[in-house]
Amino acid sequence: PFVRRLFDEMRRQQIGVIDMESRSGIHRNTLRDWRTRTKPNVDNIEACLNVVGLRLAIVKIAED
Repeated sequence: PFVRRLFDEMRRQQIGVIDMESRSGIHRNTLRDWRTRTKPNVDNIEACLNVVGLRLAIVKIAED
């Protein structure tokens, strides 16, 4: 879900994979592979999320 959210935000901000590559340092083929073949590590997804103004966060699950 977080990869989907990243790409949705990239689309919304009109940031392509080449622009994301130059701004985040993550190779464009790596970004493309996240859609279907591989999963990002925390450092890489966080670098990309920061480019679009988002961040990963740990939150406590609410108890019933």
